[in-house]
Amino acid sequence: MGIPLRVLIVEDSEEDADLLMGELRRGGFELAFERVETSETIIAALNKQSWDIVFSDYTMPRFLGTDALLLVRERGLDMPFIFVSGTIGEDTAVAAMKAGAQDYIMKGNLKRLLPAVKRELHEAAGRRERKRMEERIHHLAYHDILTDLPNRALFYDRLQQAILIGQRERRPLVLLLMDLNLFKEVNDTFGHHYGDLLLQQIGPRMRRCLRESDTIARVGGMNLRSCCRTPALKAPAWRLERS
Repeated sequence: MGIPLRVLIVEDSEEDADLLMGELRRGGFELAFERVETSETIIAALNKQSWDIVFSDYTMPRFLGTDALLLVRERGLDMPFIFVSGTIGEDTAVAAMKAGAQDYIMKGNLKRLLPAVKRELHEAAGRRERKRMEERIHHLAYHDILTDLPNRALFYDRLQQAILIGQRERRPLVLLLMDLNLFKEVNDTFGHHYGDLLLQQIGPRMRRCLRESDTIARVGGMNLRSCCRTPALKAPAWRLERS
């Protein structure tokens, strides 16, 4: 079974598109593809589904490959865009790559096609993984690992923002502090695994009692004196902020 690949081809020649698809199939790819040749059809294709790679001719009677490249990049889509053309010169190709294309292949010489495709797919997968890891690291910086609720840092930030908004709009702020009584006995009797399961159940249940704009956070011991001028509080396990 071949490697699944969703291909969008911006090409006015069906014959040239078939040659391109044949080369990809010989390289071991199992293709799902669509051929488009106008701005309207490429927009419709981009709206219809996601694509793994885009191939585009450079010059077509009703559409330019650079316009297709602009449409893709304007949407913030991080997928390889490769020009496959018989009319593009070296200077134009360099300018196109500076505009966001990954490579250019001459129609009369497709030997570079498969190595370029495999390279660009690999690099695109690496970029997506790095982005996913960066988003995960950012999320963990502001959320409790066990419950996935906002942590102390995010709680401070949202509380301070709520206080400022309340002062500006002259409306009250409600802060509910909650401890779990006898939680130590749960850990001692059933073990920490079941204690963790209990904590993971509390957040979703409490969320159902709040508005979407409200915040529920799990934090360790903290002193709120610096942000809301209240007496120090001893290690409350759960805090809700409602504005």
